[in-house]
Order: sequence, then C-alpha cells, then structure tokens
Amino acid sequence: MIPIVYQEFGFKGKPIQVLAGDIGGTKTHLALYHYSEDAFDLVHEKTYSSRIHDSFTAMVQDFVGPNKPDCISVGVAGPVMGDFVKITNLSWSIDARKCARETGIEKVYLINDLVANIYGLATLRDEDFIVFHEGVPGLMGNAAMISPGTGLGEAGMFWDGHYFHPFATEGGHADYAPETAEDIALLLFLQKIHGHVSWERVVSGMGIHEIFQFLCQYRNYTPDSSIREALENGDPAAVISKGSKQGDPICHETMQMFWRNLANEAANIAMKYNGFGGVFIGGGIVPKNLDVLKKSDFLHYFLEAGRMKALLEKVPVKIVLNDRAALRGASFYGAIRYRLEHS
Repeated sequence: MIPIVYQEFGFKGKPIQVLAGDIGGTKTHLALYHYSEDAFDLVHEKTYSSRIHDSFTAMVQDFVGPNKPDCISVGVAGPVMGDFVKITNLSWSIDARKCARETGIEKVYLINDLVANIYGLATLRDEDFIVFHEGVPGLMGNAAMISPGTGLGEAGMFWDGHYFHPFATEGGHADYAPETAEDIALLLFLQKIHGHVSWERVVSGMGIHEIFQFLCQYRNYTPDSSIREALENGDPAAVISKGSKQGDPICHETMQMFWRNLANEAANIAMKYNGFGGVFIGGGIVPKNLDVLKKSDFLHYFLEAGRMKALLEKVPVKIVLNDRAALRGASFYGAIRYRLEHS
C-alpha cells in the first residue's frame, strides 16, 4: 500500500456509496462501492463494450436503476480538462455537468485513468504486485506508472515527504524514440501509415499488432493460416501472444520487441520524473504474458541507459496484478473528493 494525499478521507468518514467507472478504448467497467467507517465493499459490478455505446450516461442509467449513489467517479483514458474529457480511443466524450443533470446524481468526478490506477495502488496489498526489481528498499521519492492496454497510459507521483500526489500526463503520445536497426525500420513503417509515431503506437495492444505486421513485411514472413484467420476474427494482441507461446517465430519476436520498448520507456519516465520511489507497470497485457515476457530481459533493457544506469539500479519496479486497480482507485478518489467537500 502506498501513502496517498488525503487518503484519510477515503478510509474514514460517514458511510457513502460511490459509482466507480473505468473507461477504456475497449471496455467500460462500472461498479458500486459502499464506504463505511473504515472499509469499502464491492456491492455490484458490470462490464460494457465501450464501442457499442454512444454515451457514458446511457451506461450509468442502465447500471444504477432507481437507487442513486452519492457520487460518480470515473477514470477515463484521455486528457481530463476540468469537467470534460474527450476519450482518446473512442468516438464519444463525457461532460460531468451534463452527466449529473441527466442522471440526477449531483457529484460527478472525472480523472485520468492512470491517476485512478495510482489511487487504486493505495488500496492494494503486497500480494497484488510482483517485484521485478528491488531497487533500494526504503528510498522514498517521486514515482511513476506506465500502463500498456488498448493504448498506453503514463502518470507520475510527486512525493512531498509524507504522501504521493498523483498527476496525469499524456506521455504515451510523445514521440517514439527508436534504438535498434529494427526499431528504426519500425518507425519508418509506422510513419507511412500514421505520420506522427508515438510510444502508444508501439507499447500497447494496438502496438503489438502493428509490430507484428511490420515484422511480417521486414522478415518477408507469411504467418500460419490459423494465425491469419484468428487475427481477422479475434483480438490481435491476444492472438499474437498465444502464437508466441505456441512457438511462432514472428509472434515471439513481436512480443520481445514490445517488451524491450516497454522497458526502455519505463526507464525514460523513471529518469524524467526522478522516480526513486519506483515504477509501477499496470494494464492487462503484462500480467497475462509473464510466461513469455522474461524479467531478465526487461531488466537488461531497463538498465541500458548509459551514465544513468547507476540511478536506475536504485529504482524499484513492480508489476500490478490486480485488474481492478483502476476501478478501485476511481471509487477511492470519489470517496475522498465527496468527503472532503462535505466535511
């Protein structure tokens, strides 16, 4: 558990109910949490397909029914500007004030999904993490989170000497920085398709698919018919991951290229944020592929930073295993905000 600013308002206060949301480019998870004096409990949850709904309000109205919670708190994959967010990998947006009017729930809080993940870290236990790199135990300082899923989320945590203060970034959309000859060829391949190439184009579920397409061309390789058929009908990242486990050479190289680039970008944000407090890796891809993505490979690439290697050797790296971290964090943030405003 990490100490987070104003956490006492989440853990202590009058009983309230928070409708939490975790909105991604593929799925939206809604859950109702009940906060009592010193605990919170999951009451009910439901998962929606983000792309087949045209508004968040419609999901809330379907989920809530006649018994309204005290507030709504939503982690969203996109830049939150006050009470409004345009979701990066979806065609719709959320206006908190409009949502409040349409649902009849007065308080609607919007936060970046990676900030929600960080608030979620404050509710997790040791068994919810895998330690990839010990670093220097007890060396407190700023920290960072990187989360490859449908897209790539990045966020930071400022350490004030007592608590972490989460802050959102759009670092996943910063310019991709190739290192190897294959990376440079990948960059040129992606530039022809997209023009601007960000880290998200490589270190994400969509990135895994694009790396695979690049490598098939680069290696003059035709995948097995079963893989081609599966790619047409299923989730490409999951298909390629499965192909890697089954021994397909290009699927395997794709996952290794993804892994190397994730390690490089994790090192980048550790250096940019002076993150002695650690780097946390979230998202759904890494925990599902730990039998393919080796710790030794990650650490080799993570520490490959020239004169900054000595700094990175001090940085702890943890994989977040709990797939409800963002949902829990959105609810925890909602409880903090609501109790702060009503204290």
